[in-house]
Amino acid sequence: MALDYFVLVFLASMGVYQIVSIFAKLDGICLFKQQWLQYIFGLLALVGAFGWFFTSKERNVQHTVEGSQQLGLFLGAIVASWVVTNILASIIQAKVDTRAVDPGEEKYYKLGIESLKTNTLIGSIMNNIRKARKDKV
Repeated sequence: MALDYFVLVFLASMGVYQIVSIFAKLDGICLFKQQWLQYIFGLLALVGAFGWFFTSKERNVQHTVEGSQQLGLFLGAIVASWVVTNILASIIQAKVDTRAVDPGEEKYYKLGIESLKTNTLIGSIMNNIRKARKDKV
């Protein structure tokens, strides 16, 4: 049951990340270039995860997963899904551009979630490291 719950939340959150990235225009976490394909993947992951979980034969069997354990599984699955989504998006998009850019250029030095609008997470981290090194000199 614990593994089933973890996989459910992991897949469902991957689907949610893909759907939300369309509306928030976060190109850095998109797994597909076509929005319609990304939307279909997100819906299939979300609906498929819930469908698989609730149609399993062992759903009504007593399990030993308690509330605090379920919270830990939920949070762990969401974080793991976020990490996997960002790594996959960085590999697929291959936008890890670490070249030195003028610090005044906003495209490469946005902070926080705004950086995912133009770059992947790994690319943003590398650019911020590059900026920090440049600022020290």
